[in-house]
Amino acid sequence: MNHKGFTLIELMIVVVIIGILAALAIPRFLEASKKAKITEAKGVVKQLYNLQSAFYQESGHFPAAATLTKATSGTDFTPTWYDATGKAIADSINFDLPSGKPRFDYATVVTSGIGGGASGTANAQDSSLLGTSVSISPGGVLSSIVP
Repeated sequence: MNHKGFTLIELMIVVVIIGILAALAIPRFLEASKKAKITEAKGVVKQLYNLQSAFYQESGHFPAAATLTKATSGTDFTPTWYDATGKAIADSINFDLPSGKPRFDYATVVTSGIGGGASGTANAQDSSLLGTSVSISPGGVLSSIVP
């Protein structure tokens, strides 16, 4: 008898090997994904800081402190500026949020006095990033808190 094919043992060994490889690869992929999202937030916060600085150069004052969030309506995400009272305001610095599902809420902070100026912050709203925040100081120094 000339039987061709794989035995059950051979197939089980292949499945076990694939399972081990997946167990090693998936956590690394998730960590790389998390780092990419944080890097995106750093870029957005840096852009926010640069736009605030340009606004200051043109007008002589920083834009009002505001929170930039994406309000959800079904699957449509629309960026809107809000002042400290929660009232929607006009977009004064031409800032656009990244497209897609929101991962962070972005805010501008204006401080006065020596070393004051405008800065930006991003606080995670994505469940895989909870507790993560990214900020930039008035001097343009980026920092991040990752749990």
